[in-house]
Amino acid sequence: INAVFSLLTIFGITFAVSFAASAQPGPVNLSVIQATLHRSRRDGFLLALGGCIPELVYGSLVAFGSQWFEKVPGLQHTLRVVAVPALLLLGVLALWRAFRAQNKAPQEMAGVPVQRRSSFLRGLTIAFFNPQLPLFWFFVLLYYSNYPWLRITTTPQQLAFGLGAALGAFTVLNLYARFIHRRREKLSQLLKPQRFDLVMGCGLIGLALWRAVSLM
Repeated sequence: INAVFSLLTIFGITFAVSFAASAQPGPVNLSVIQATLHRSRRDGFLLALGGCIPELVYGSLVAFGSQWFEKVPGLQHTLRVVAVPALLLLGVLALWRAFRAQNKAPQEMAGVPVQRRSSFLRGLTIAFFNPQLPLFWFFVLLYYSNYPWLRITTTPQQLAFGLGAALGAFTVLNLYARFIHRRREKLSQLLKPQRFDLVMGCGLIGLALWRAVSLM
């Protein structure tokens, strides 16, 4: 009974932490809104799914070995460096879509299977190249160590931690997609596709430049 209670507690608290952290505005959230508003509900779902996988990966890696990142020389720095061109590329693609939308009819911009695959990969890329994720979960785990009932020492507890991190993020992102889908017609009148892509592209490029400056 104590073991089950421990698993549920770790999962529940990690889920709540991930839910609260992922609810804050960020590139993944905006991408989910964009995909749902200007493509389809399924595109938003796939992007949310791709965006939560790095949470599972980083959360599990931190739980299975909090010193793993310290044992790999330069890993954090490498992630920060790679994130710059990745974010730049996503920003340029968003700007390209914004300019392309001005010259195409709405039916020409409809989603296709390739776009859906790209939605999943886009969410995966944006979240994976966020060097703050492993650091965030490392500090969460460090905080857990202050409480005996939250200390993670067994494999089931490590899995509960990773799953809580992933499902908390996915729940928020999926709620974003559902909310936008229900109000799609009204929001579409306020947010034109090219305008949203323009804001998204500038935001991603700005984030990339900020990360580049922080590396200097």
